[in-house]
Amino acid sequence: MSRAAIRLNLTQPAITRRIQNFEASFGGGALFDRSLKPAGLTSLGQHVLGHCKRTLLTIAELEATTEFGANPAGEIRVGVAHGLGELVLTPPLSSLRRSFPRIRMLVSADWTASLLQQIPAGEIDCAVGLLTQAHALRGNLKPLALGRERIVVVSSSISSTKPDGSPWLLRNLEGEAWFLNPRGCGCRDALERAFDRHNLQIRVAAEIFGENLQLSLVANSGGLGLVPYRQLERSSHRNALRVLAIADFQLSAAITLLSSSTPSRFDAAIHFLGNELNSKLSEEAGA
Repeated sequence: MSRAAIRLNLTQPAITRRIQNFEASFGGGALFDRSLKPAGLTSLGQHVLGHCKRTLLTIAELEATTEFGANPAGEIRVGVAHGLGELVLTPPLSSLRRSFPRIRMLVSADWTASLLQQIPAGEIDCAVGLLTQAHALRGNLKPLALGRERIVVVSSSISSTKPDGSPWLLRNLEGEAWFLNPRGCGCRDALERAFDRHNLQIRVAAEIFGENLQLSLVANSGGLGLVPYRQLERSSHRNALRVLAIADFQLSAAITLLSSSTPSRFDAAIHFLGNELNSKLSEEAGA
C-alpha cells in the first residue's frame, strides 16, 4: 500500500479509500484478505487482477501506435547496477532527456539481483545491469546485451604474477585481506563461491559500499579489491594498483539493458536508451 501511494503521489489513506470504492463496485466483495500480514489477494482479487493486467496491456499497445508511443510523457524509472553509474550512463541519459523532453527520469542504483526483481514487480521501468552466470532471468524480462565488463582483482602490495611469471592461484591469496562490497553484490558472491569450490577461506577485512573507496583503501593500505576494469582505469589510484593474473578465477559480466516484455508507454524511450548505450560502449571498445 505504501509503495502504491508513492507511485501514485497519494497518501496511504487515499489509496485505502480507492480500494474500498473499487470493492464496493463489485458488490462489496473483498479483493484483499486483511487477516493476512501483509494482506494478500482473495480469489476475487486474483480474478480482478488478471482482467486489470489485460486492460493495461491493451492500453499500452494502443498508446504505442499513437503520438503517446513516439513521444511519451510521465516519469520513467531507471535502475542502474552499482559499479556502472556515471561511468557508462551519463551521456546516454543526457541524450534521452534531450530527445524525450516530456518524460522525467527517476534514476536509482542497486545490486543487479535486486533490479531483476524490481522490473517484474513494476517498481522500475528498465535497468542497466551487470549480469553474471549466477543471475537467472525469470518472469517477463526482456534482455538486450550491450557489451561485457571484466571484473578484476587489484592490489598495491602484490605483484601481478608470481616471481616466476606464472599466474597466482586462489590458495596463494587465502590469507590476504579483501575489501569488498557488502553481501548482495553478484561479483562478491562469485568470488566467495570460487573460494568455497577450492575449500578455501576468504578473509574480508572490510565491507565497503562503493568501488571508489575500496580502491582508495587498497592503494593506501594494501590488501585486495574486486572491481570492474572500467572503474579501475578511470580511478585516480590507477597508477598505484596492479591487476592480478589468477589462473583459477576469471570473472566477467554482461552489461545488459533489461525491461519488461509487456508493452509500455516508455518502449520508444527504452529502445532509444539501448541504442545510445550500445553506441557509447562500442565507441569505448574501439578507443
